[in-house]
Amino acid sequence: MVVFPAVTNAQEPSPQASKPPSPPAVTGTLSNITRVESWSFFEPRPASVPDELVGNPDYTFVGDRAELGVRVDGARFDLSGAFNYVRLENLPTHAIGPGGLGTGAFYFAATGLSYSYQMYFSELNLRVSARDDRASVTLGRMPFATGAEVVSANPSLETLKRERLHSRLVGNFAWSYYQRRFDGARLDVDRPGWHATAAAFLPTQGGFEESTNLSMPDVQVVHGAFARKAAAAREWQLFSTLYRDRRAEAAVVDNTGSLDRPVDVTITAFGGSHASVTPTRHGELDTVLWAAAEAGDWYGQSHRAASIAAEVGHRWSHAAGRPWLRAGYLWSSGDGDRDDDRHGTFFQMLPSSRQYALSSTYAQMNLTDAFVQAWFEPGGVKARIEVHALGLASGQDRWYQGSGATSSTGRYFGFSGRAAGGHTGLGTALDATVDVPLKKYWSVNAYAGTLWGGDVVKHNFSGTRLTFWYLENVIRF
Repeated sequence: MVVFPAVTNAQEPSPQASKPPSPPAVTGTLSNITRVESWSFFEPRPASVPDELVGNPDYTFVGDRAELGVRVDGARFDLSGAFNYVRLENLPTHAIGPGGLGTGAFYFAATGLSYSYQMYFSELNLRVSARDDRASVTLGRMPFATGAEVVSANPSLETLKRERLHSRLVGNFAWSYYQRRFDGARLDVDRPGWHATAAAFLPTQGGFEESTNLSMPDVQVVHGAFARKAAAAREWQLFSTLYRDRRAEAAVVDNTGSLDRPVDVTITAFGGSHASVTPTRHGELDTVLWAAAEAGDWYGQSHRAASIAAEVGHRWSHAAGRPWLRAGYLWSSGDGDRDDDRHGTFFQMLPSSRQYALSSTYAQMNLTDAFVQAWFEPGGVKARIEVHALGLASGQDRWYQGSGATSSTGRYFGFSGRAAGGHTGLGTALDATVDVPLKKYWSVNAYAGTLWGGDVVKHNFSGTRLTFWYLENVIRF
């Protein structure tokens, strides 16, 4: 309802006073993603004892996610909502052993059926902002990613942050069909030179779990970040993230060999990041630094861990195809002694792991990763190819994969781990992606990757070659 100011004969209203406020802007969105996903995981060893679980590593399945969203932008109040429907078919029923053999195994483990489906609200939140829009509070169910608290005005810097800083500790698990959202509150304060964020959340179920409408009350996340904005394309950030997990009995994912028991994890990460894009004669030079140290309690053990990533790249923005060549190194600590009273494996909390591991077969926990990347954009097509030399920080720890908690119940912790057997060589990964826009609202994406396994893989499997590909049809209005 629009209320007009009262007018008397004694005083003529000014043009500004008589102008009604602008009505809220309403925006609708519609998207649909259909993906065919095919795995040929490492070949398991034959059963060595009767009734030993040995999975089938070769399978193909298909999934679809449709989303209908609406956003109402007012002068001081913004309302967002989104409704999703997901359907998966032909999930592999025998792709477990040892561990899950690719993502299809985890979807099946969540349902126990060869199909999975759900309708759910993925977003429903209210944002209230100050009159000058320099502060805001957001309440409800919302997406959230660490490193994405502030949007840069420089497109090149924002692309760099989105690709190489977002979701390292907390993210939306966007590539999975059911994804992840967060129920809670977020406060943002923005000034010309800095931006501060404070948030408290309960993550929703999701990822591989079809009961996505539910949140996980036994998992709590508190996050704070302070970003320093520079006049040039440069940004520094300090952050702290608290993760507390008290779910019912689940698998203990570490190198102790412990049986399933109630989760008892309280960990705080402290860290910082730097991202910059500097013009050069032929394009842009970019650098990324990210580091975090962790302290807390891991099932009664003292937890001390750390991780650091350093990357550099150059984009020839004036050349045909705008080639972008990058290289970097990541180290995430592992636990070197299973018998002491200290847990030293870096804990990635609730990340979007596939953003940094396109094959989805490893997480940034007990990991070393030296890589090179090449990006190209010929005629609107986006292509990317990269090579990773992968190892474990400690051969006494495990080879981890996953993206964090996906369900309040069940024995799946959210990460899984395979014994390294004292080895540190995980393997070499080669990945390639291409995104082909066919229309303004329609694109086709493809991925193909392979991993040649090292001694860690040989310790767990008889085959040392993994291949994974998918083809994706995306429609967005």
